[in-house]
Amino acid sequence: MSRRGDNIHKRKDGRWEGRYKNGFKSDGSIKYSSVYAPTYTECKRKLEIAKLNPQSVIKKQKEIKFSDILFLWFKSNQIRLKGATEAKYLNIIESHIIPDLGGLRVSQINSMTVNAFLEKKIQNGSIKSSESLSASYVKTMAIIIEAAIKYAVSEGFCHQPKTPIHKPSIPKKELVVLSENAEEALTHVLLREDSNVAVGTIIALQTGMRIGEVCALRWKDIDFEKEIIHVRHTIARVNTDNDDQKTMLILDNPKTDSSRRDLPMSATLKNVLMAAYLRRKSDFVISNNQNFVGTRTFDYQYKKMLEKNGLQVINFHVLRHTFATRCAESGMDAKTLSTLLGHSTATTTLNIYVHPSMEIMKQQIDRLFCSE
Repeated sequence: MSRRGDNIHKRKDGRWEGRYKNGFKSDGSIKYSSVYAPTYTECKRKLEIAKLNPQSVIKKQKEIKFSDILFLWFKSNQIRLKGATEAKYLNIIESHIIPDLGGLRVSQINSMTVNAFLEKKIQNGSIKSSESLSASYVKTMAIIIEAAIKYAVSEGFCHQPKTPIHKPSIPKKELVVLSENAEEALTHVLLREDSNVAVGTIIALQTGMRIGEVCALRWKDIDFEKEIIHVRHTIARVNTDNDDQKTMLILDNPKTDSSRRDLPMSATLKNVLMAAYLRRKSDFVISNNQNFVGTRTFDYQYKKMLEKNGLQVINFHVLRHTFATRCAESGMDAKTLSTLLGHSTATTTLNIYVHPSMEIMKQQIDRLFCSE
C-alpha cells in the first residue's frame, strides 16, 4: 500500500517507510535512505524533515520561509533532544509557531513580529479553547524561535535582529515544604505500610528523586552492598499520531547528564528496599508486573494512600522539595546538594533551596548591632 507522489509505503511489519534521495554513492549512483514511523502522517513529517537540508535551502534563499528554518534547526538538534523534549518541541513548532510565523520569509522575522506572537500566545494561545497559555510554555516557544534565528544567522540565511526577543517572566512560586512534624508523621506511615506506593514515596522523601525516576527505578539499579541507588532512567510521556492514543509513556534516558547520578541510601531506606526486594514481583521496584507503573497512576495511588491515613494530600514533588530543604538546613554545601538533585549547576540549587530564613537573618542583624 502506498501513497502516490510521496514515496511512502506500508511495510509488512505494519510500519510506514518513506524513501528519499540522500546524496550519491562513490560510483555516481543515487543513494537512498529511509525513515520509519507507525503512522502515515508521522512518516510523512519525518520524510519532510529528512529531505530538508541547508544545500536545498540555499537554492531558494530569497524566498526561504521561517518554517524551513525551524525544521532545519530541529533536524540539526534532534541528536541531543530526549524523547519527551523532542516531542514537545516538534508539537510547539507544528501546532503554534508555524501557523502564525511559518509562512513569513526569514528576513521578515524580527523582534517585533516575534514579541507580538508571544504576547498573543500569553493572552489566548490555547489551540482548543483560545484561553491563555502558561508563561513557562510560551517561554519555551521563545527559546525555540530564538535558537532557530541564531541557527539561521550562523548559516547565513539572515541577519541578527537588532532588538532582543522578550521572553515572558515566570512568576516565582512559593516553595511548599513539609514541616518536620509532618515529615515525621508521613515517615511513620510509610514504614508501617506494606505497599509499593509506600516504598516509592519513601525513596523520594529520602533521596529527592523525581516521580518519573522513581517509576523507572529497577532492582538492577540498586546496589545493596555499596548502599547506592543508580538513577539511569525516567518515565516520559511523548506524543503519537495515533488518533486512538494521543500520547504514550516510554522508558527514557534522563533529560541531562546531571540527572544521571548515583545516590547514597540511608540505613532506613536500605531496610525498606531490602524488605521490598524479598517480595518483588517485577524488575521495576514499585511495580507488580513486568511493565513500569505510569507516573499518573502512581501519583493517584500516592494521594489515595495519604487520604487513607488521614494525612494532608500534597503534590508528590513536595517530597523532593522537603528533602532538598532538610539537606540545606543541615549545612550541606550547594555543590553536593545540586549533585544529589541532578541539577546542571549549583546556581539552580542556590536559587531554589538555599536561602536564609527570617529567624537566621534576625540573628545575623542582632550580632552586628547589639552590643550585649
